[in-house]
Amino acid sequence: MYLWRRSSGFTFQQRVPARFREKLGSSPIRISLGPISAEEARRRARILAGAMTEQIEEPSMTREVLSASLTALAAEIDRIRKEDRHLLFTMSSSDIHEIEENEIVSDNDRGIAELMREHRASSIQRRNNLKGIRASLERVGTALAKDKVAWEVERGTYENVVRVLGSIERSATSAVVAVPAAPVKPEPEIEADARAFKPSTLLSVAGRAILDARKSALNPEDKDATRYEERLETAFAAFLEVVGDKPLTYYLPIHMQDFATFLARVPKNRSKIVAFKGLSLRQTVEKNAKLPPDERNPCLAETTISSYLSEVKNIWSRVSAGVPDLRDMGAYRVSMPKDAVAAIDREPLAVPSVNVWLKDAATPKLMKKPHKAWLPLAGLLTGMRMAELVYLQRTDFVDVEGNEIIDLTRPLRIRGQDIDRPVKTKTSKRYVAIHPLLRDCGFIEYAKSVKSPDGFVFSHFHKTDDPPDAAQKQMYNWMNRLSIHETQRQVFHSLRHSAKDWFRKNVGDRLADKQCGHAFSGVSANYGAKLLDSDEVLQVMKIPAPKGVDFTPFTQPK
Repeated sequence: MYLWRRSSGFTFQQRVPARFREKLGSSPIRISLGPISAEEARRRARILAGAMTEQIEEPSMTREVLSASLTALAAEIDRIRKEDRHLLFTMSSSDIHEIEENEIVSDNDRGIAELMREHRASSIQRRNNLKGIRASLERVGTALAKDKVAWEVERGTYENVVRVLGSIERSATSAVVAVPAAPVKPEPEIEADARAFKPSTLLSVAGRAILDARKSALNPEDKDATRYEERLETAFAAFLEVVGDKPLTYYLPIHMQDFATFLARVPKNRSKIVAFKGLSLRQTVEKNAKLPPDERNPCLAETTISSYLSEVKNIWSRVSAGVPDLRDMGAYRVSMPKDAVAAIDREPLAVPSVNVWLKDAATPKLMKKPHKAWLPLAGLLTGMRMAELVYLQRTDFVDVEGNEIIDLTRPLRIRGQDIDRPVKTKTSKRYVAIHPLLRDCGFIEYAKSVKSPDGFVFSHFHKTDDPPDAAQKQMYNWMNRLSIHETQRQVFHSLRHSAKDWFRKNVGDRLADKQCGHAFSGVSANYGAKLLDSDEVLQVMKIPAPKGVDFTPFTQPK
């Protein structure tokens, strides 16, 4: 906080704390105080700084509301000061004359009368001050009451005005003869929430509360963590191990760089490597580094390291929101370690590779394992993710406005109970149009007639603890056997890229996003229906087959 003077008077300036800059902006808050003395400017600056400190913690506070509130408070202080100065030089003379005429008969009496006059004048002045204070509070309260939202946001400002006016009133009446004050009853102590963390709280304690609160809000009945929650837990545990479990005030932004530098030496898929089983992160890194260069396991890629950093920053932002004076680790720009494996962009699966795959899938040998044989075809023609396909149920094929579609907005029906469908994002819950090729190739007939527990179309994978992971491994091994797999670039998920290109070229970006469950970009794109309507389903059904792809192994089996 500091003051600076211009020809027009003093200006109060207070910087915005780092943790609020994303919401309130980085430029300081400035309030004009007008032409007043330096001493009075310092006094008002202290009041404004206290008001800003209290108001800035409000979750819904904006820069505009904060500036307006402080400006109003400064104006109210100035008005009250002017009124008090006026009252200071104004007092009623009628009462004084009455005393002089009826009671003054000697010098001693005159002295007593003088004391009575001064006391009476102070009392009158105090009464006028109190009247002005009440009127001020009524004006502020009435203005705020007109807008419930403004009242909620500026409640702290109102309370500050009460305190400021009270202090002015006490100052104005300090010369009045002292009267013994009534005993003040101590306010009952309010029990603090256990999550009211302090700078001395350990990160493990504060972070655990954040993760538990998130899981309770999103998955209150789900005992098994989702994949994203698993990533949060893994990243958080890794940060505590690498940087240490310390009090919140210990952590510096540069610790994010230390974390990233260490992660670049961590072997990927370490939990699945027998040699690293039971080892800590540091022990794993040390053991991998001691192996000959040609035997070392490849380490984490840039995308994985970035994901870990993002999850930790996410947790830290929630922890620091309720604890003052913590460092802003979210804004720190981490340099990606040179040892980190470069990110690889996935590509649509090459058409020749698609043809090799579909030809092999349609063979009698593979058709004896329909849970495996139908996956590539379904992935290519629907654009669905692996997990969406694996959790597909017979009852998901429904009629909507005269068209049969795949309804991924429905819950799963397992053992007679409705279970929330596991999806990657909110937009994943969608309608998927069924292209005629899926019928021509026989997939729809198979899916609707499959006999399996709970009606899962790809039920074989549900014999494992992690059905999508089991399916992913089978597809990986299959593609490797056909020599069409390329690490990260040409994988099963590449079929989704192929499908997106196919839909985009024929029905445009919006329908392609709806079909594939991708989020719309921009405010304008988010207006309108989020699910495919009957006309849009027909548009998807009418598009020509993917160029160059040979479906005859399914449509004309030998």
